[in-house]
Amino acid sequence: MRHLIILTSVMALASPALAQQRAPSGGPVPQMYETGGKTYASLDECLRAKKRAKTRATIAGAVIAGAGAAVLGGNVGETALVAGAGALAGREIAKATNKNKQC
Repeated sequence: MRHLIILTSVMALASPALAQQRAPSGGPVPQMYETGGKTYASLDECLRAKKRAKTRATIAGAVIAGAGAAVLGGNVGETALVAGAGALAGREIAKATNKNKQC
């Protein structure tokens, strides 16, 4: 009898921890993915957002570095070379500063 009481009390205490989380509608809570401070409903959306952010960083690096080289008086070859290096730097910075690696 004593073992039955202990077993039922342990089961009663453990049942909330074992219960699945449920949404207000009664179904399971959907998986959410986060990157860049935004939440996405699917993994595909989240991965597309990360890729877009990397692409934007690449373009921004190229434009900023190219404009800086042109303003400082570089010829076309130097400006193109510096813009390429800026694009590479922007891409690497975007990869390295990913705050949320959840998706």
